[in-house]
Amino acid sequence: MNTDNKGGKKTNGWIINHAFPLFILMTICLCTIAPMVSMAVRHEIAEWQRVRNEMLIDIRRLGNERRVASDDLQQLQIERDEKRREWELEREENEKRRRGHVPFWGEARLLNGQCPRDRFRRYEARMYNLLVEDDWYAACMKEPLKIAGREFAAPSTCVNRGLDNGVRGFWSLEVNTRECPRTIWDRLRNIFT
Repeated sequence: MNTDNKGGKKTNGWIINHAFPLFILMTICLCTIAPMVSMAVRHEIAEWQRVRNEMLIDIRRLGNERRVASDDLQQLQIERDEKRREWELEREENEKRRRGHVPFWGEARLLNGQCPRDRFRRYEARMYNLLVEDDWYAACMKEPLKIAGREFAAPSTCVNRGLDNGVRGFWSLEVNTRECPRTIWDRLRNIFT
């Protein structure tokens, strides 16, 4: 029994001698670590707030860009509808002329899309609604045509390519310096203006 009592006293003495200072040490550690943890949590919250604010700014910016793009899209749709109306009116006019047996030009086609050396682009169009008994050359030379926004009273030349290919008119449009620079100096002027 003596050994049990001695062992019990040793255990109680060890708890009092070691556990109490250990408890004090743990309390001090908690008191010093808790502010560090709360500081880290506050720092993390501040970082999340910063990221959230940046995201809100991005969302507003994207909303503004979307509105601008929507406005641009509406403007393009309006322009497309206007162009479509122009084409429909032109088609209706050509249809009326066809029904009235009045010769008219088809759509002018660019023969060469590259910049020519002489700075004149060549266009070709086919004449429709010519009757066999019509004077093809006279009809060709008196019929006006609008090419690239410019009105022409008559083509430069007319050629009759037979029944399959019909009467063709040819036009030459002078190209401005900005579209097709003539010399290296024209190219440099276009770059710096």
